[in-house]
Amino acid sequence: MMKLCNLTLSYRRTFQAGKMDIWSFIEECRRLDLDGVDLHHDALASSDEPYLRKVKRACLDRGLSIACFSISTSFGVAKDRQAAELEKCKKWLRVAQYFGAPVARLFAGSPANEADREAAFGRSVECLHAMSEYGESLGVVAALQNHNHGALCRTGDDVLRYVKQVNHPNFSHVLDTGQFAGSPGASGEVPADLKDADCYKSIEQTAPLATHVRCKLYKVETGRETSLDYDRIFGVIRSVHYNGWICLVYEGQEDDRVAIEKRAKFLRPFLA
Repeated sequence: MMKLCNLTLSYRRTFQAGKMDIWSFIEECRRLDLDGVDLHHDALASSDEPYLRKVKRACLDRGLSIACFSISTSFGVAKDRQAAELEKCKKWLRVAQYFGAPVARLFAGSPANEADREAAFGRSVECLHAMSEYGESLGVVAALQNHNHGALCRTGDDVLRYVKQVNHPNFSHVLDTGQFAGSPGASGEVPADLKDADCYKSIEQTAPLATHVRCKLYKVETGRETSLDYDRIFGVIRSVHYNGWICLVYEGQEDDRVAIEKRAKFLRPFLA
Protein backbone atom coordinates (compact mmCIF):
# COMPACT_ATOMS: atom_id res chain seq x y z
CA MET A 1 0.00 0.00 0.00
CA MET A 2 1.42 3.36 -1.03
CA LYS A 3 1.53 6.02 1.68
CA LEU A 4 1.63 9.82 1.53
CA CYS A 5 4.27 12.05 3.08
CA ASN A 6 5.24 15.70 2.73
CA LEU A 7 8.63 17.35 2.21
CA THR A 8 9.71 20.23 4.44
CA LEU A 9 10.88 22.11 1.33
CA SER A 10 7.25 22.28 0.18
CA TYR A 11 7.00 25.13 2.72
CA ARG A 12 10.29 26.73 1.72
CA ARG A 13 8.90 30.28 1.64
CA THR A 14 7.05 29.84 4.93
CA PHE A 15 10.19 28.53 6.65
CA GLN A 16 12.27 31.39 5.21
CA ALA A 17 9.73 33.94 6.43
CA GLY A 18 10.02 32.55 9.95
CA LYS A 19 6.36 31.49 9.95
CA MET A 20 7.10 27.76 10.23
CA ASP A 21 9.66 25.58 11.98
CA ILE A 22 10.11 21.84 12.28
CA TRP A 23 7.53 21.64 15.08
CA SER A 24 4.78 23.46 13.23
CA PHE A 25 5.61 21.48 10.07
CA ILE A 26 5.04 18.23 11.97
CA GLU A 27 1.78 19.59 13.36
CA GLU A 28 0.66 20.62 9.88
CA CYS A 29 1.36 17.16 8.48
CA ARG A 30 -0.75 15.66 11.26
CA ARG A 31 -3.54 18.16 10.58
CA LEU A 32 -3.51 17.11 6.92
CA ASP A 33 -3.84 13.47 8.03
CA LEU A 34 -0.66 12.44 6.20
CA ASP A 35 1.18 9.20 6.89
CA GLY A 36 4.72 10.54 7.16
CA VAL A 37 7.28 13.28 6.69
CA ASP A 38 10.30 13.78 4.46
CA LEU A 39 12.79 15.96 6.32
CA HIS A 40 15.45 18.09 4.62
CA HIS A 41 18.46 18.93 6.75
CA ASP A 42 17.86 22.67 6.26
CA ALA A 43 14.66 22.39 8.31
CA LEU A 44 16.59 21.27 11.40
CA ALA A 45 17.88 23.85 13.85
CA SER A 46 20.52 21.46 15.21
CA SER A 47 22.11 18.07 14.66
CA ASP A 48 22.66 17.52 18.39
CA GLU A 49 21.18 14.34 19.82
CA PRO A 50 18.80 15.95 22.39
CA TYR A 51 17.22 18.06 19.63
CA LEU A 52 16.95 15.13 17.21
CA ARG A 53 15.37 13.03 19.96
CA LYS A 54 12.62 15.64 20.37
CA VAL A 55 11.98 15.73 16.60
CA LYS A 56 11.78 11.96 16.45
CA ARG A 57 9.39 11.84 19.42
CA ALA A 58 7.21 14.61 17.96
CA CYS A 59 6.71 12.51 14.83
CA LEU A 60 6.02 9.37 16.85
CA ASP A 61 3.44 11.09 19.05
CA ARG A 62 1.55 12.18 15.93
CA GLY A 63 1.74 8.82 14.19
CA LEU A 64 4.03 10.13 11.45
CA SER A 65 6.81 7.96 10.03
CA ILE A 66 10.06 9.58 8.89
CA ALA A 67 9.89 8.26 5.35
CA CYS A 68 13.07 9.83 3.96
CA PHE A 69 15.86 12.17 5.01
CA SER A 70 16.97 14.58 2.29
CA ILE A 71 20.60 15.64 1.92
CA SER A 72 21.67 18.20 -0.68
CA THR A 73 25.03 17.12 -2.05
CA SER A 74 27.14 18.31 -4.98
CA PHE A 75 29.56 15.52 -5.83
CA GLY A 76 30.48 16.91 -9.23
CA VAL A 77 32.64 19.59 -7.61
CA ALA A 78 36.40 19.73 -8.12
CA LYS A 79 38.50 17.08 -6.41
CA ASP A 80 39.82 19.47 -3.76
CA ARG A 81 36.25 20.27 -2.63
CA GLN A 82 34.95 16.71 -2.45
CA ALA A 83 36.24 15.91 1.03
CA ALA A 84 34.01 18.62 2.51
CA GLU A 85 30.98 17.31 0.57
CA LEU A 86 31.65 13.76 1.76
CA GLU A 87 31.98 14.82 5.40
CA LYS A 88 28.77 16.83 5.19
CA CYS A 89 26.98 13.84 3.70
CA LYS A 90 28.32 11.48 6.37
CA LYS A 91 27.13 13.82 9.11
CA TRP A 92 23.59 13.87 7.76
CA LEU A 93 23.57 10.14 7.01
CA ARG A 94 24.20 9.61 10.72
CA VAL A 95 21.20 11.84 11.44
CA ALA A 96 19.11 9.78 9.00
CA GLN A 97 20.18 6.66 10.90
CA TYR A 98 19.17 8.23 14.23
CA PHE A 99 15.75 9.08 12.82
CA GLY A 100 15.32 5.57 11.48
CA ALA A 101 14.84 6.88 7.95
CA PRO A 102 15.22 3.96 5.52
CA VAL A 103 16.38 6.18 2.65
CA ALA A 104 18.57 9.27 2.34
CA ARG A 105 18.08 11.38 -0.79
CA LEU A 106 21.33 12.57 -2.44
CA PHE A 107 22.18 14.65 -5.52
CA ALA A 108 24.98 13.94 -7.98
CA GLY A 109 25.55 17.65 -8.47
CA SER A 110 26.52 19.62 -11.57
CA PRO A 111 29.62 19.96 -13.74
CA ALA A 112 31.60 23.20 -13.73
CA ASN A 113 30.75 23.49 -17.45
CA GLU A 114 29.87 21.20 -20.35
CA ALA A 115 33.52 20.39 -21.03
CA ASP A 116 33.76 19.11 -17.45
CA ARG A 117 30.64 16.89 -17.65
CA GLU A 118 32.35 13.50 -18.11
CA ALA A 119 35.04 14.17 -15.52
CA ALA A 120 32.41 15.44 -13.06
CA PHE A 121 30.34 12.32 -13.70
CA GLY A 122 33.33 10.17 -12.76
CA ARG A 123 33.98 12.15 -9.58
CA SER A 124 30.33 11.92 -8.54
CA VAL A 125 30.28 8.15 -9.16
CA GLU A 126 33.21 7.71 -6.78
CA CYS A 127 31.48 9.80 -4.10
CA LEU A 128 28.12 8.07 -4.49
CA HIS A 129 29.80 4.67 -4.20
CA ALA A 130 31.59 5.79 -1.04
CA MET A 131 28.34 7.13 0.46
CA SER A 132 26.52 3.92 -0.49
CA GLU A 133 29.13 1.98 1.47
CA TYR A 134 28.95 4.36 4.40
CA GLY A 135 25.16 4.31 4.37
CA GLU A 136 25.23 0.51 4.32
CA SER A 137 27.24 0.54 7.55
CA LEU A 138 24.46 2.64 9.09
CA GLY A 139 21.52 0.77 7.62
CA VAL A 140 20.48 3.73 5.42
CA VAL A 141 20.04 3.40 1.66
CA ALA A 142 21.79 6.08 -0.41
CA ALA A 143 19.33 7.11 -3.11
CA LEU A 144 20.11 9.37 -6.07
CA GLN A 145 17.45 11.81 -7.23
CA ASN A 146 17.20 13.00 -10.82
CA HIS A 147 17.68 16.75 -10.93
CA ASN A 148 17.45 19.62 -13.41
CA HIS A 149 18.58 20.35 -16.95
CA GLY A 150 22.10 21.49 -16.10
CA ALA A 151 22.93 18.85 -13.51
CA LEU A 152 24.59 15.45 -13.97
CA CYS A 153 21.45 13.32 -13.61
CA ARG A 154 18.94 14.81 -16.03
CA THR A 155 17.33 11.87 -17.83
CA GLY A 156 16.33 8.25 -17.36
CA ASP A 157 19.44 7.26 -19.27
CA ASP A 158 21.55 9.19 -16.75
CA VAL A 159 19.91 7.37 -13.82
CA LEU A 160 20.52 3.99 -15.45
CA ARG A 161 24.14 4.91 -16.10
CA TYR A 162 24.66 5.91 -12.46
CA VAL A 163 23.14 2.67 -11.20
CA LYS A 164 25.47 0.70 -13.45
CA GLN A 165 28.60 2.69 -12.62
CA VAL A 166 28.07 3.09 -8.86
CA ASN A 167 27.37 -0.64 -8.77
CA HIS A 168 26.55 -0.99 -5.08
CA PRO A 169 23.70 -2.94 -3.45
CA ASN A 170 23.00 -0.04 -1.06
CA PHE A 171 22.52 2.45 -3.91
CA SER A 172 19.02 3.34 -5.06
CA HIS A 173 16.89 5.94 -6.81
CA VAL A 174 14.50 8.68 -5.68
CA LEU A 175 12.19 9.33 -8.63
CA ASP A 176 11.20 12.99 -8.87
CA THR A 177 8.34 13.37 -11.34
CA GLY A 178 9.09 17.03 -11.99
CA GLN A 179 12.86 17.05 -12.32
CA PHE A 180 13.57 15.06 -15.46
CA ALA A 181 14.51 16.99 -18.60
CA GLY A 182 11.31 17.76 -20.46
CA SER A 183 9.29 18.38 -17.31
CA PRO A 184 7.97 21.88 -16.67
CA GLY A 185 9.72 21.80 -13.31
CA ALA A 186 13.20 20.99 -14.59
CA SER A 187 14.89 24.35 -14.05
CA GLY A 188 17.92 25.80 -15.74
CA GLU A 189 18.66 26.52 -19.38
CA VAL A 190 17.65 23.61 -21.60
CA PRO A 191 20.59 22.40 -23.72
CA ALA A 192 19.93 21.84 -27.41
CA ASP A 193 20.23 18.05 -27.12
CA LEU A 194 17.47 17.96 -24.47
CA LYS A 195 14.96 20.45 -25.88
CA ASP A 196 12.69 17.60 -27.01
CA ALA A 197 13.32 15.34 -23.99
CA ASP A 198 10.40 13.17 -22.88
CA CYS A 199 10.08 13.20 -19.09
CA TYR A 200 7.48 10.41 -19.19
CA LYS A 201 9.92 8.10 -20.95
CA SER A 202 12.43 8.82 -18.17
CA ILE A 203 9.82 8.01 -15.55
CA GLU A 204 9.05 4.72 -17.30
CA GLN A 205 12.77 3.85 -17.44
CA THR A 206 13.43 4.52 -13.77
CA ALA A 207 10.21 3.61 -11.96
CA PRO A 208 11.35 -0.03 -11.49
CA LEU A 209 14.40 1.28 -9.58
CA ALA A 210 12.62 3.74 -7.30
CA THR A 211 12.54 3.24 -3.54
CA HIS A 212 10.96 6.67 -2.95
CA VAL A 213 8.78 8.75 -5.30
CA ARG A 214 8.39 12.52 -5.20
CA CYS A 215 5.34 14.03 -6.87
CA LYS A 216 5.99 17.62 -7.90
CA LEU A 217 2.92 19.83 -7.88
CA TYR A 218 2.72 23.30 -9.40
CA LYS A 219 -0.79 24.27 -10.55
CA VAL A 220 -3.98 22.57 -9.42
CA GLU A 221 -6.86 23.97 -11.43
CA THR A 222 -10.41 22.69 -10.88
CA GLY A 223 -8.90 20.27 -8.37
CA ARG A 224 -6.35 18.66 -10.70
CA GLU A 225 -2.65 19.23 -11.44
CA THR A 226 -2.29 20.72 -14.93
CA SER A 227 1.50 20.73 -15.37
CA LEU A 228 2.00 16.94 -15.24
CA ASP A 229 -0.23 14.03 -16.26
CA TYR A 230 -0.61 12.17 -12.98
CA ASP A 231 -3.06 9.64 -14.38
CA ARG A 232 -0.27 8.58 -16.72
CA ILE A 233 2.43 8.79 -14.05
CA PHE A 234 0.55 6.66 -11.53
CA GLY A 235 -0.24 4.21 -14.29
CA VAL A 236 3.52 3.73 -14.67
CA ILE A 237 4.06 3.53 -10.91
CA ARG A 238 1.39 0.88 -10.50
CA SER A 239 2.63 -1.08 -13.51
CA VAL A 240 5.93 -1.77 -11.70
CA HIS A 241 4.09 -2.70 -8.47
CA TYR A 242 5.61 0.19 -6.53
CA ASN A 243 4.59 -0.12 -2.88
CA GLY A 244 6.45 2.68 -1.13
CA TRP A 245 6.13 6.32 -0.16
CA ILE A 246 4.65 9.05 -2.34
CA CYS A 247 6.06 12.40 -1.28
CA LEU A 248 4.18 15.62 -1.93
CA VAL A 249 6.55 18.37 -3.11
CA TYR A 250 4.97 21.74 -3.80
CA GLU A 251 6.75 24.31 -6.01
CA GLY A 252 3.94 26.61 -7.06
CA GLN A 253 3.23 30.25 -6.33
CA GLU A 254 0.14 30.04 -4.10
CA ASP A 255 0.25 30.37 -0.33
CA ASP A 256 2.04 27.22 0.87
CA ARG A 257 -0.47 26.10 3.48
CA VAL A 258 -3.55 26.57 1.31
CA ALA A 259 -1.91 25.07 -1.77
CA ILE A 260 -0.53 21.98 -0.02
CA GLU A 261 -3.86 21.14 1.58
CA LYS A 262 -5.45 21.11 -1.90
CA ARG A 263 -2.62 19.04 -3.33
CA ALA A 264 -2.77 16.46 -0.55
CA LYS A 265 -6.45 15.96 -1.38
CA PHE A 266 -5.53 15.66 -5.07
CA LEU A 267 -2.87 13.01 -4.51
CA ARG A 268 -4.59 10.84 -1.91
CA PRO A 269 -7.03 9.06 -4.31
CA PHE A 270 -4.12 7.92 -6.50
CA LEU A 271 -2.79 5.88 -3.57
CA ALA A 272 -5.95 3.81 -3.14
